[in-house]
Amino acid sequence: MCPIAQLAEGRSIQTSIGDDLVAIFHVNGKLHALADVCSHAQAFLSEGDVSLGAVTCPRHGARFDLETGQALTLPATRPVETFPVDIVDGDIVVTIT
Repeated sequence: MCPIAQLAEGRSIQTSIGDDLVAIFHVNGKLHALADVCSHAQAFLSEGDVSLGAVTCPRHGARFDLETGQALTLPATRPVETFPVDIVDGDIVVTIT
């Protein structure tokens, strides 16, 4: 993945793991990993604004919970997948099952 030192607090990155695009968010000292494509439309959540524990899709404004991936507002009605994320020897590690 990448060193945690390269992902500043309040920032996000996009990475690919196999065929999956993953958004990793560093918020309030915690890492969150979600599928990076909005469940409503083809937009990258890693480019969205984060506040109050959720990310806002940059295309149509749907909000997704960073912990659960649940869609919090319309137009999205389906959640996005979440993935376990850890720090191992200073590197961010996301597990895709």
